[in-house]
Amino acid sequence: MTIVYRFRPMEYLIGDYRELEKQELALSSPRYFNDPLEGYQDVFWEGDEVLWENLLRHYLLNLHRSAIICALSDDQETLDEYAIDPKLTREDLDTDEHRQQFDSICQSFFEDRGFGRVPSSLATLPKPLKRNNLQHVLSVIHPSALASVLEIMRTSGMIPEKWPKVTNSGDSEAVEDLLDALSAAMADEDEELLESIASIFGPLKSHIYLQQAVQTGVEQLELHNKKYHLLHESFPDRYIREITNSLIHTNWHTLCFAEECASPPMWATYADEHRGAALMFRVDCQTDESWGEMNVTGRTGWKGSEPKFGEITAPLYAVDYESPPPEVDFFRFLGTLPLPKIESAWHSTPDGRTSQKLDDIVDDLDAWRENHWDHFNSMSTRKLNQWEHEQEIRMVLPDLLGSEGSHRKVTYDMSQLEGVIFGLRTSLEDRFEVMQTISENNEDGDSSPVEFYEMVYDGTEFRKVKLDIF
Repeated sequence: MTIVYRFRPMEYLIGDYRELEKQELALSSPRYFNDPLEGYQDVFWEGDEVLWENLLRHYLLNLHRSAIICALSDDQETLDEYAIDPKLTREDLDTDEHRQQFDSICQSFFEDRGFGRVPSSLATLPKPLKRNNLQHVLSVIHPSALASVLEIMRTSGMIPEKWPKVTNSGDSEAVEDLLDALSAAMADEDEELLESIASIFGPLKSHIYLQQAVQTGVEQLELHNKKYHLLHESFPDRYIREITNSLIHTNWHTLCFAEECASPPMWATYADEHRGAALMFRVDCQTDESWGEMNVTGRTGWKGSEPKFGEITAPLYAVDYESPPPEVDFFRFLGTLPLPKIESAWHSTPDGRTSQKLDDIVDDLDAWRENHWDHFNSMSTRKLNQWEHEQEIRMVLPDLLGSEGSHRKVTYDMSQLEGVIFGLRTSLEDRFEVMQTISENNEDGDSSPVEFYEMVYDGTEFRKVKLDIF
């Protein structure tokens, strides 16, 4: 048995959220972590012509969807920032008319505009594409893709003539020239330099757009400005962000603890500048695969098991601050899609061609699943070394149904609560309410007494001191 610490502001423990009274532990969703690089993966794209063609089809499918959302949302509505559905496939389209329109877009793009040979050029690159270089490639392709989408929508009467036209659609030759340059850089071992240069391409385009808006006297970014920016400027970046966040691993939440309690920055950041408290939890000691284990009650599934509600014995992992982000083969690890959808939408084409990578997966599904979960565990328990002072111990719970949202909670038994540590600035009123709440929760007498501590600074060190009340 060992102890982990959970820092909380009083607002959460005894305020409106009443976590201490309800014996609740709130989990965090990656979209709301204080570190935007949390869960970052070094994703790369390496595939044959079938896979690259389907990526471009999927790109067109979501670009078409976003254009429809922009057309249907009036100026009084709020355009969803993520007007992209990574799990969408052609078979998910609700009407034959919608599917036929998408097919017309693909014909316009691949045949009429000459982009049918681009998948083959992508497949013959000597090394995989990383995300920034892929974004650069898609940014060059994007004007032509958008022109195909808007042309078909305008012909069918879905958008009015006054909608801005794409004036710089270019052609496939520009893409081929870029791929030739990338191929040469890869051969000369300069692709990392290109990746670094490409990382500023998207932000620079957005800045130029905003600068132009300011110079034209726009008083505020109204909805029609945001629609234009989504469709004409930011879509490639958002597309890559969404497919990497949503198609590789299921949504997940973390329950965060610390290995130590004597870190002033932790009290400042997570316990309301030392006005809050740190809860001390008993957990089982280290196992062969994890730092330890803890029992909670909630709804989850783990490593492919059926989602359930009840007691969960979940592993705790010490966060890795030293290792680089895990490398992930995008086309191999489309882990949130069912296998039939992977096969039909990503690993085979409408004319019946299939990718060799599908055979590699199907030949040993058990090994593929185990490898996929190993990647998930590695991804969800790493942070940059600048966060090393946190000494974080975390529980990671997948949300297999995608239904928990951003406010997921689990509960604990009072027998797991070893003690409460008050901060340097915790008020007498808050201490009293914490002690009273714990006393009421322990009225059944089945749990061990909860010990109380206070953080002190004795002139040389910051440490906890036990408060012997009786």
